[in-house]
Amino acid sequence: MIVDAHCHMFTPRLVHNVSKKTDMAAILKLGTEHAYARLSPAKLDAAASLYGVDTCILLPTAHVHRVKEENDRHVSFTRESSRIRTLATLHPHMSNIEEEVERVFSLGIPGFKFSSFTQGFDLASPECTTMMAVVERVGLDKNQRPVMVFDTFVGAHEHFAADPAFLTTPKKLAEIVERHSGITIIGAHMGGLTADCDEIVKHLKPRDNLYLDTSNAAHTLQEDEFVQLLHIHGPEHILFGTDWPWFHYRDEIALIRSLALQAGFSELEINLLFGGNAQRIFSL
Repeated sequence: MIVDAHCHMFTPRLVHNVSKKTDMAAILKLGTEHAYARLSPAKLDAAASLYGVDTCILLPTAHVHRVKEENDRHVSFTRESSRIRTLATLHPHMSNIEEEVERVFSLGIPGFKFSSFTQGFDLASPECTTMMAVVERVGLDKNQRPVMVFDTFVGAHEHFAADPAFLTTPKKLAEIVERHSGITIIGAHMGGLTADCDEIVKHLKPRDNLYLDTSNAAHTLQEDEFVQLLHIHGPEHILFGTDWPWFHYRDEIALIRSLALQAGFSELEINLLFGGNAQRIFSL
């Protein structure tokens, strides 16, 4: 089983805006020239089918006044393909957080995605702490362990004029992981996109509720750094992710498999990375 735990269904406008940031696209090795042709559930389903990917998980985010709208938009994509699932999003400045959490869980969605630098909030703020506590409590009430995925692009302030306080750094993510043991936390991009690997290693220690996804990271970390993180966190705490539409299964499956083999993972452990872990975490 292969699960892509990190996909996006971007709008053409967003792809256009990212494509204009040529320096950033080059640093992140983003396939901006191909992304426009991949902006539909049908395109994602077709690519996944061709390369044996069983499930693709979409990761939405939204500003405070568009959370419900964006969640509903992503739910609609799941009706177009049995292969496509989605998480939802929240914003700590929402007035009806608990209501939306209840609604999301009632739809069978297991968790939430956050991009603090684009959504404009600080992970260390009291509002974010309150939001996390609400999600954890509602999950406990429903006997459901919530999942949260955090974007970790630490260089976002250099390219998006984002407030540096709004970045999800390895240190801030580690504090979230420690504070909320009742939530499964996924650090996208191996815990720190464009972060110094030493910073990731220093702050993101292996914990039962911490997972890292592979999206984009094999293109920004050095090969030995990526393998080091595989060793540190182990095959039971790594999730395969592509960052679709920027990257394609044609290359990513082989690339991540080769790095897992370098890390000494057995075939059973590679299967956990590519699907077994995600199947368990997302209750697929």
